Amino acid sequence: MGLYFETDGREIPVLDHLLASGEMLPSQLPSASDWSPEKKLAAAVLGGALLEVRDHHDDLSYRRRVEQDLDWIFTDDHHWPFSFVRLCELFGLEPQYVRAIVHRWQASATSRSQRQVSIHRHAA
Repeated sequence: MGLYFETDGREIPVLDHLLASGEMLPSQLPSASDWSPEKKLAAAVLGGALLEVRDHHDDLSYRRRVEQDLDWIFTDDHHWPFSFVRLCELFGLEPQYVRAIVHRWQASATSRSQRQVSIHRHAA
């Protein structure tokens, strides 16, 4: 259940992790069964940005791309058809809710990196 995007020859769940953690209900997930090509593109843009932030927010080689994704996610642009807010509206997602999840990803990365520094500091 959920959205899947093909990357490097494999399918990656975009919003399934939200279901698994209880952060979203199944009825909140969009269904791609009868989407137009334009809506599939919109899903790829939204899903791609969320995946990149979730999976690479603490990877220095992705730093610039993640910063661009975060700027896009936290901008309240309603005019551009592929703005974060407009894509959330298209898929029936509350932008503030998705942003709160992104904040939690960032917070968990910060606490992970602090624990790693602490562990290495004591080991030295």
